[in-house]
Amino acid sequence: MFAYIARTVVAHPWQVIAAWVVAAVAVILFAPSLDDYTTGNQQTFLPSSFESSEAQAAGNQYFPSLSGATGSLVVVRADDAPLSPADQQTALNLATSLQNSAIPGVVSVQGSPASLSSDGKAAALQVVFNGQPGDDQVNNAVPVIRGDAEQQLNGTGLVSGLTGNAAIQVDTTAAYDNADKIITIATVIVILALLGLIFRSPVIAVLPVAVIGVVLAVVTGLTAVLADLFDFQVSTSLQSILVVVLFGVGTDYIVFLLFRYRERLRQQAAAGSTTDTHREALVFSTDVVGRVVASSALTVIVAFAALLLAKLGSLTTLAPGLIVAVAIMLVTALTLIPAVFTVLGRHLFWPLGPGHDSPHTPFASIGTAIGRRPAVFAVVIGVVLIALASFATGYKSTYNTLGELPSDTPSQQAFDTLDQSFPAGALSPTQVYVVAPGPLDPASLTPLVTALTQVQGVSSVAPPRPSQDGRAALVNVVLADDPYSNASLDLVEGPIRDAAHGAVPGSEVVVGGQTSTFVDVRAQLAADTRRVFPVAAVAIALILAVLLLAVLAPLNLLVCVALTFVATLGAVVLLFLHGLGYDGIDFSIPIVLYLFVVAIGTDYNILLASRLREEFRNGYAPRDAARIAVANDAPTVAAAGLILALTFASLTLTGLANLAELGFGVAIGVAIAAFAMAPMLVPSLSALEGRAFWWPSRQKATIDTGDDREPAVPR
Repeated sequence: MFAYIARTVVAHPWQVIAAWVVAAVAVILFAPSLDDYTTGNQQTFLPSSFESSEAQAAGNQYFPSLSGATGSLVVVRADDAPLSPADQQTALNLATSLQNSAIPGVVSVQGSPASLSSDGKAAALQVVFNGQPGDDQVNNAVPVIRGDAEQQLNGTGLVSGLTGNAAIQVDTTAAYDNADKIITIATVIVILALLGLIFRSPVIAVLPVAVIGVVLAVVTGLTAVLADLFDFQVSTSLQSILVVVLFGVGTDYIVFLLFRYRERLRQQAAAGSTTDTHREALVFSTDVVGRVVASSALTVIVAFAALLLAKLGSLTTLAPGLIVAVAIMLVTALTLIPAVFTVLGRHLFWPLGPGHDSPHTPFASIGTAIGRRPAVFAVVIGVVLIALASFATGYKSTYNTLGELPSDTPSQQAFDTLDQSFPAGALSPTQVYVVAPGPLDPASLTPLVTALTQVQGVSSVAPPRPSQDGRAALVNVVLADDPYSNASLDLVEGPIRDAAHGAVPGSEVVVGGQTSTFVDVRAQLAADTRRVFPVAAVAIALILAVLLLAVLAPLNLLVCVALTFVATLGAVVLLFLHGLGYDGIDFSIPIVLYLFVVAIGTDYNILLASRLREEFRNGYAPRDAARIAVANDAPTVAAAGLILALTFASLTLTGLANLAELGFGVAIGVAIAAFAMAPMLVPSLSALEGRAFWWPSRQKATIDTGDDREPAVPR
């Protein structure tokens, strides 16, 4: 099949390019914007059966004016002095003025003597929005409030800052938009520089950037089409992840093809061929590499598809975009890239040409050493990775999305000011809703208030607020700790929910708010992890078994990939928890890291394993096959891995803690796979296990090369 595709594309390159141009222009022009289907509101990603979702539904029904996004407008003196009586009145007048302004998207701005801090240094005005965090009207209202407050306080000696879930979402979106620009620029620079150095050709340096840039626009459009068609929203992190996935994986596939194409041209030159062999070399390379790329892409797609089994929407909605990205990149690698190579011909490697093979390279030496002493390589690499993996046991998660933003973010600065004078939980009170089948007796709420007040870790409990129809009540609970901290999550999940449930006999009592939402996210994420991990592992093992036509080989590869993942997580824990002193690692990192390292890292194992099998099937002994495979394909893996690792490392430049953790983790995982696992550990294991590694595949007639033989030039 791949040979047929290769011959067809090489025979009709202009038709293939024209078809791509037409399709790409159509998608880019007519697809909706993905921004219209992007949200950072975790509540939208939870099933309706979860308690926080039920609480949100109760709030929407009985307290529509209070159930929207919230904010705290913090007012302090610019000189950090206590508020004078005149300052306090100015702050309270600000609430009245903003309320009277009837800002679109704002339900109310309230201030009272209770809004003043006990230390007399701050006032926290409560803002309620008409909609949830991430809604357009809420996003539009946040900068208006900030601007109006700044203007009205001008000349008073007072300054203000807005924080809370609405403001945090606006600042998070802005941070991700800025991150996308940084990632794109850094990724382009990395690809241009490394490809230019590796292939010594400006054409090759620029080509992947141009092609993958178009593919990114197509994938973004198609993902938006799917979101519109199936009515779902995606997380704010998807855009950034799509950039690094497409440029990383896409460059991998192009590099795989370039190395094999160049190798074939060098073979032909060494054989003294005088005819134009570029097309034949390209057909051969696309056929051979096509099988590897297709298997790698299928592995990645299956791993990402496992996310569809999750119940957490922020995970399941990642899957369509990532699947589309890899699928389109696979089609690109099999059609558009060979077509462009065909059109460019000899100009592709301008100005120095494909060059010549050198029998004495670092990878040739490594291949020879592995062929002679595979056990030494296997033991040393295994011990190092196991030692690194041991740190993974110290993993601790965090759900503090505000703390992951840069310290100069407006909502973070406002929270820091709020935290100095108010309980940290004032940022986002926990909401307890009571819904009765009939009129609710106010006296029946006394045991609930008493029970909540007695919970250790609760700063204050507001008097119950009845609904207009008298059938429901809302009790706001302010926690002592940061509402996004693990301590607060544990408090809401345990003592607060325990105190609330059953406190009002005959009525339904549910606990909502941001902290309760993250409690449900944490529980569902753990369940999804237990479901997604094994399914992805089994699916990948089956694909490897079909590709390699062996039993033991895919099991070896799967164990290697699993060890790579655990070692990678250990490296993340070692750097961010022990080295940088982070309180925790973003809650989404392990499952996303698993999918990226397992799926993308498998690319390199597949490339080396395919070459090992090819040489074994050609009749070479397992140790000779390992030596030949490492000498010829390890440079490909090293080059592709270096590009991919640095591409993901660009995430560390964004200033966002969760993207920095993801970028570092994937970069380390790819580096382990590209420089230790694929070129050393996998060949060592194949050499040690011998023919059993490839059972039930059989060899052709055995070729006796001897231990001192230089790596052969593959056919």
